[in-house]
Amino acid sequence: MCRLKEYLKAEAYIKESTEDLVQYVKWHEDPEYKEASKYALEALYERFGRVVTEKCEIIASKKGLSSSDALEIVENVFKSFYKYCKFKPEQHEDCDKGLKYYLYTIAYNETINLWRKRNGIGVSPYTGYEEVIEELPSSDSYENVGSISRKQLEREREIIQIGLDRHSVKHQIIYLTYLFHQKKGHKMPPHLLDNLRKKVGLPQPTIHAYLKEVKDTVKDYLIIYGKQKK
Repeated sequence: MCRLKEYLKAEAYIKESTEDLVQYVKWHEDPEYKEASKYALEALYERFGRVVTEKCEIIASKKGLSSSDALEIVENVFKSFYKYCKFKPEQHEDCDKGLKYYLYTIAYNETINLWRKRNGIGVSPYTGYEEVIEELPSSDSYENVGSISRKQLEREREIIQIGLDRHSVKHQIIYLTYLFHQKKGHKMPPHLLDNLRKKVGLPQPTIHAYLKEVKDTVKDYLIIYGKQKK
């Protein structure tokens, strides 16, 4: 009887829309929705597992990985999706198609991570979920903020905002995207740079120039207000 109840619960979630299933997954840290989020993930796997597996087999093969490696990648894709899910259904006319390609992006990143692991190379710190940042959010919105700690960000947040206000919106978007995502010793992920270029409509050299301008301004303000030594 217990197994039947579990089966009926799982079956009920399979009938839910992709939009609702994604929302349940996003609520996985809320005790009230913990069980729902797990069933939702299972339902999403039922819906997208086959196409994701096929994509992982192709990507893995191109990197010289085995079919068993591909299955490991599939498992990691859905684990990563469950843990970090930032997919926004409202931004897609076709939610199912949008989520499919979102999962493909994760699959590519997980493949690279496994390939690096198999070849004794450090795993990339990027997850594939990185998005362009358009405004300065509260410090508790992110577990890790580039090379700056959450505590430091909270302390310096108002000063950073003053410096940002001295520049154009494009300057601000560029600076914030780098501030929140760039990891020390690592290049920014290609998909994020591509999205950033599209967002601000500028080539990479100009983006670098804008970034330096804002960095210099913010640094000056931090010095002026005594938050950072020369």
